[in-house]
Formats: sequence, structure tokens, C-alpha cells
Amino acid sequence: MKDNDQKPTIANSLIEELSDDELASCVGGCGYINPGEQEIYGNKGTLKAPGLQENKNLYYDPNGSIRFWSDRNVKEEVAEVDVHAILKGIANLPIATWKYKNQDETIRHIGPMAQDFAATFNVGESDRFIEVVDANGVALAAIQALYQKLQAQDTQINNLNHQISEIKQLLLNTQ
Repeated sequence: MKDNDQKPTIANSLIEELSDDELASCVGGCGYINPGEQEIYGNKGTLKAPGLQENKNLYYDPNGSIRFWSDRNVKEEVAEVDVHAILKGIANLPIATWKYKNQDETIRHIGPMAQDFAATFNVGESDRFIEVVDANGVALAAIQALYQKLQAQDTQINNLNHQISEIKQLLLNTQ
């Protein structure tokens, strides 16, 4: 929060305003992104993010939520994915616990490294970031694969239960 006497600083660029450590801490989320150019009180005064408001794939709700366009009308080259391959990729994806270099020792995070995620799923614009839209898509694909596996197992269990019932009936009839 700023002092009432302090004049807000308006950054022309996020890159100019943030140190290397602060930029690194933005991986996975950063409080400086402000598409609507609303005033945000940061540790260096009030910041604005000019230019981000033109990102047509992102909608910033002033109440704090960020929405990504997912309308089929704004997409092209749409292709089905093999949800079982995604699930297998997740099973083989290294997941670690870690902290950002500039964070307090008591703060921990969990997740994959961006380089491993990019190599496994071949999505996103960079192997240094995991885009939220891609992480959500991978998670939903894996959930679908697990659901399909559960459905197949339920069918197999029902068939086996039916066979057991038939065998029991045959044994009772032969006695």
C-alpha cells in the first residue's frame, strides 16, 4: 500500500519496472499484470500495464479474476488430443516441490518445471513458462482419460459379477 503523500509511479513497461528476480517470480503468476490499466499499489508505487488491455485472448475482471477466451470462433487448426497419451505424459512428468530464489525459505510451491512440461506436451510459446490455458487443458484431458478408464473397469467388473452369478447358479443346479 502506498503512503498518501507518495506520488504513484507509472511504468511504461513491466520489464523496465521489475528486476530480474521479480521477473523470475512472475512465473506462475505475478501481481503486476494489470490489463485494464487500473491502479495497483505495488512495492514500488502504483503500477499500470499499458498494452496488455489489447490482448483479445485475455479478459481481466476488476474483481480479480482473469478469463482466457475459449470460444471456438477465435480458434483455428483445432485437433483432437489423445487423452490417454496426455495421462501417460502426466504419469511420467517430474513433479517437484520448490521455492523461487527470491522468496522466503518458508514458502513452497509444487509442480513441474516448464522445460519438462513443454517437452512432454509440446504446447505453449516458451519452455520457460507454463501457460494457464495449457495446464488447464492437460488437467482436463487427464481427467477424461481417467473417467474412460474407470468406465471400462466398471464394465469389466459388472461382466465378471454377472459371470460369477451364472457360475454360482450352475453350481447350485448341479447339487
